[in-house]
Amino acid sequence: TDFNKINESLVDEEYYKNPRNLCSGSVRQLNNEVTAKRHINFYGFQVVSSNRVNCNFKAELLNWLESIGFDVVPRVLVTKKNLLSKVDEFSDKMPSSDIASDGLVLTFDDISYSKELGTTSKFPKDSIAFKWQDEVKETILLGVEWQTSRTGRMNPVAIFEPVTLEGSTISRASLHNLSIMEELELGIGDKIQVYKANMIIPQVAKNLTKSGSVKPPKVCQVCGYTAEIREEKTVKTLYCNNPICGAKSIKELVHYVSRDAMNIDGLSEASIEKLVNSGYINTFSDFYRLEKYKDMIIEMEGFGKKSYKRLIHAIEVKRHISEPRFIYALGIPNIGVSNAKLLCSYYNYDMRKILEANEEDLISIDGFGQVISKSIYDYFHNSTRLKIVEELLKYISFELVEENNLKQVLTNEIIVITGGLKHYENRKTLSLFIESLGGKVTGSVTRKTTYLLNNDIKSTSGKNKKANELGIEIINEERLIEIIKKRQGA
Repeated sequence: TDFNKINESLVDEEYYKNPRNLCSGSVRQLNNEVTAKRHINFYGFQVVSSNRVNCNFKAELLNWLESIGFDVVPRVLVTKKNLLSKVDEFSDKMPSSDIASDGLVLTFDDISYSKELGTTSKFPKDSIAFKWQDEVKETILLGVEWQTSRTGRMNPVAIFEPVTLEGSTISRASLHNLSIMEELELGIGDKIQVYKANMIIPQVAKNLTKSGSVKPPKVCQVCGYTAEIREEKTVKTLYCNNPICGAKSIKELVHYVSRDAMNIDGLSEASIEKLVNSGYINTFSDFYRLEKYKDMIIEMEGFGKKSYKRLIHAIEVKRHISEPRFIYALGIPNIGVSNAKLLCSYYNYDMRKILEANEEDLISIDGFGQVISKSIYDYFHNSTRLKIVEELLKYISFELVEENNLKQVLTNEIIVITGGLKHYENRKTLSLFIESLGGKVTGSVTRKTTYLLNNDIKSTSGKNKKANELGIEIINEERLIEIIKKRQGA
């Protein structure tokens, strides 16, 4: 009801799609006054620890939480005799509940016994989570749209007669790729079943008619360029190969300003689309020439003097950026943030050397294979792309890389981090520290891994099992610090 009241106060273009999006966006608000107006509620579901109460039973701890003023999730004590009837009671209440629920958790009440059972790599063994069966509705397929991404991939989207699912109305669902669309044998007018995966993401469950009349387009729906079917590992996908496709352009521009890339605030996809449709932005460099259109932008819907001023300021303060962010912002296929760092480090942060790098040299970078090396080489040796980058470099300056005087005691060592940390704020902080000492942090355990860092050395997690199988040493933070100090001669 709170969600509906908030949406009723907004114009159609500003509607929130679901309570989950509204809640997560509200919690991230830097202005707590905005958050306070969003009716966010907190419901406790577990007491992790407390020096205020000594108790060995979860139900009693939740009662204590309520007694000191917290809202706590609905719960009930069950035995094997009344378990099924209590599940039915919850199941009957949920459709009319004002708080959405995606399932129930069954857990042992005794805390000591629960701890004795231990955990898997992801879940405690004292509890089982049960999801409600997805609500499925029948509707009629009206058509299939093909949305072109920044990589040129053309994603099919089913358009159908609107249905209400899990409290909201939906009329679209991603079909993901050409293989899935063909398996469903979709045709205009077919009777289909739809549901929301995890109560959030619309999906097509089944096609009851299977007329198969919908065929993939032969050209990109945006630019008219010939579409190509590619098959990778038995999955067929449709691609637009036009390097200057309008749809790809908008997605690339959105990626360019995103948080891990140039991190320019105030530029949503909708705002960029307006600027593109107005002819003010066609390529990356146009962000730095927007002042030419000051008067027109101020008059545009959704903008104004203050919005324009904030936008220009946000663009200006991010003209001085690190080289890895810039490389990532270009949207080179298969190049994420970590690969961008490896690339810049290998060429000593010399952009000219990166632009002129040959494929044989690129493949020698530790962690780069043929696919990544070819992506980088092809990107910078495409005359259109290279011209865009060269023009962009007129507006961008790079941060000086501070000379690292730290003794490189972890050179050629590959470390995988898993589990919780005690001495470091988060994995990113620890990763940066390891890299500053010459080490490399990766996400999976392989034969090349030097150490698996896990404070729970005796864990039965998948990574611990893999490390033990390969004879890789598992260390905790204290052991890592000890190794570093010993090698530094401290």
